[in-house]
Amino acid sequence: MDFTPQEQAIVKPFRDSKKIGVALVLRSSIYCTAVAALFLYLTLARNQPLYSIGIFAMFALYLGIRVYSARRIAGIMPRILQRYEQRISELEARLRKVGDDNAV
Repeated sequence: MDFTPQEQAIVKPFRDSKKIGVALVLRSSIYCTAVAALFLYLTLARNQPLYSIGIFAMFALYLGIRVYSARRIAGIMPRILQRYEQRISELEARLRKVGDDNAV
């Protein structure tokens, strides 16, 4: 199927099921959690409450990334699913036709 570059970027990670894993899916979550933990450590170890702003910033950044990704996918995914549904309908029609031809 022919996809636009945006659609290819969405579909590409799912084409090779061996590359999809927990680490790939949760990578940004792990990074944000690690940086937030670092700021929490600095806040507690140095007794500097201003470092807690870093924790909030990481939360806000993570939330922003998730909202941006969701909006991007929400605009592209319906088109991808529509194309697959059309293709499935075509293949089912061909399969019914072959089944009807064999029954006769």
